Amino acid sequence: MNGKCLTCISAGLLLLTMLPLTLAAIHWFNKPLELLLSFNQHLPCVLSGFGIVAALIGAKGDIKFNLVLFNVLTLSLYLIFTTHLHSI
Repeated sequence: MNGKCLTCISAGLLLLTMLPLTLAAIHWFNKPLELLLSFNQHLPCVLSGFGIVAALIGAKGDIKFNLVLFNVLTLSLYLIFTTHLHSI
């Protein structure tokens, strides 16, 4: 698969996982996060993991670094969020 295609997939997965988390964090709109978690509680973690793998295989350079960094950030935040949900 083309590196640019994998980079676009990684960017799409980043937007898919980061946007609901960001909207819920600023207390504007919780519905996208609830919708994403309604499918499966670990779905955002899986999507972030796929985003990391796609970014590592994808195009080289600064975009690769940024995509890996932000996908790891969203994966970490969702892991913290789901761990907190399990402890309640």
